[in-house]
Amino acid sequence: MSPIISHPIAHHTEFLYPCTNTVHIKRTELDAARFLQNLHIRSHLKGYSYLITAIVLGKNNPHLLSSLTQLLYPAVASVYNTTPTAVERNIRTAIDLAAQHDPEHLQSVFYYRTRKPYISEVLSLALETIRLNEYEAM
Repeated sequence: MSPIISHPIAHHTEFLYPCTNTVHIKRTELDAARFLQNLHIRSHLKGYSYLITAIVLGKNNPHLLSSLTQLLYPAVASVYNTTPTAVERNIRTAIDLAAQHDPEHLQSVFYYRTRKPYISEVLSLALETIRLNEYEAM
C-alpha cells in the first residue's frame, strides 16, 4: 500500500524547487514516506509531514542542510505557515515517539546508537537511503 501524502508542498513547488520537475519531487516524497514508515514514525503527526518536506528540501537544496536551525527549519516553516521552532519541536516529537514505541527497531536502523537519534541523523540517513535507492534503480 503506497502512502498518501497530503501536505501543502505541492503549492510551493516552483518556489522551493526551481530546477526540478514534479515527477522527481513526488518520487522523493514517496521515498521519504517509505523511509519514515520504516522508522515507525506515525503519519498522523505534524512532524511526519515536516520531515518529508525537510527531506525533499534537503535533497534538492543541499546547502539547507548546513544549518538546520538557520536554513532548513525556516524553509519548512514557510511551507506550512508556522514557526521554525514549531517545526523543530514537532519533528523531535515524532522521532521521540518512534523511539519510545519500538527502541529495538530504531536501534537496528541506527545500528551504532542505543538512544534516540538526532534530527540531523534521521535526515542524513534518509537522504543517503534515497540516493542509494536511486543509484540502484539506474
